Amino acid sequence: AIGFLSVLGFGIAVVHQHDYIAPRCAARPKQVIYNPHSSVLYHKAPLLGWIPWVMSLSYDTLLKGVPGTGTRQGGEKGTLLRLNLDAIVLLRFHAMALKIAAFCTLLCMGVLFPLYWTS
Repeated sequence: AIGFLSVLGFGIAVVHQHDYIAPRCAARPKQVIYNPHSSVLYHKAPLLGWIPWVMSLSYDTLLKGVPGTGTRQGGEKGTLLRLNLDAIVLLRFHAMALKIAAFCTLLCMGVLFPLYWTS
């Protein structure tokens, strides 16, 4: 329940373009936080839609800077938002943990629950 409320609160903060989502967002335009009309950034589903988009970014893009996250002109110009190698490793670890959790959930729901139910 706490995790669901946290994700829901994060989605609401993204939609309302709140500056305190992350310290890095304070120096960036509000369009970088949430812009449904952006052609560069993926902001179609603010609650959970950003997860597949972030997981699809390459190492090179994350190290050099994500396009559309600049500090001037609505995120198009200026210093881009970059991640260091520690953050990239942590991001990839969470991606792996998400895949393992999804696999275990499908395994339990598809195999173990019916097996226990019928025995």
